[in-house]
Amino acid sequence: MNRNKFYLCGFVILLAMMACVLPAQTTQIASTANPMAIETFIAGTAQVAAQQTEQAATPTSVPTSIPATVTLMPQISPVTGTSLVVNEDQSTLFTDHKAGIQLTIPSGWLAVRVNEDEYYKAFALDAVLASPDITDSLTKLANENSDFLRLDAIDIRPGHVYGGAISGVSVIFEQDDFRTLEQWATAEKKRVSISKGYKFLSSKIQQTANGTNVLVIEATWDCNCAAAGKVDYTGVFFSLPTGTVVLDFYTHLDFKETVFPDFEKVVNSLTLISQ
Repeated sequence: MNRNKFYLCGFVILLAMMACVLPAQTTQIASTANPMAIETFIAGTAQVAAQQTEQAATPTSVPTSIPATVTLMPQISPVTGTSLVVNEDQSTLFTDHKAGIQLTIPSGWLAVRVNEDEYYKAFALDAVLASPDITDSLTKLANENSDFLRLDAIDIRPGHVYGGAISGVSVIFEQDDFRTLEQWATAEKKRVSISKGYKFLSSKIQQTANGTNVLVIEATWDCNCAAAGKVDYTGVFFSLPTGTVVLDFYTHLDFKETVFPDFEKVVNSLTLISQ
């Protein structure tokens, strides 16, 4: 699935997700930015849904950190060629052997791969059971294409679902798409979005903390959530030997300053691995 095709269906899903999701700004690169996101749908398990309903009726404590839902020994998925490891500090190390990258998701964020073991286990976490918005966002991931959406991470810390708006980071892999950063900038600027109030803000080529050139795209659109306002999106594009990797960050515009530093950490943590 190419990025244009993904946006057509992704933005439709995103409208639904923006009832519970949103964006923010750019990386610890020279300056910051802000652009878009993703969603998806899982009709997953009536059984899981029933469990959630039953358990949601009982007050549960919301942990400030994410329980280790993946093994400390990396197990590479035979389907996607990716692995997750929860570190001692509760950050999550994500390795994509197909794309040839590795990055770290900060503690307090729930990192899952589409239809992998940690995805299903996530529905039993206290923070997920206590938040219909987080549950809904996870539910919408099941039908996503894992060849394209490599990882999705949601900020599940207490008080970080802003008026029904979730902050998220997604790792997108455009395999064998070798467009230059300048070509990507032109394509993104011309993109037609179906999101209400969509506005392309800017595109700029910057450098990450380790000196890697990246394209930073910023955009906003109307938030279809309890906290009226704007969704803030930042997309950071990396040109790799395998294609293009895009880190999408989204949050409520009014909440961006709180969570954007975490996105900067993710961007600056991305490194290449040997194939």
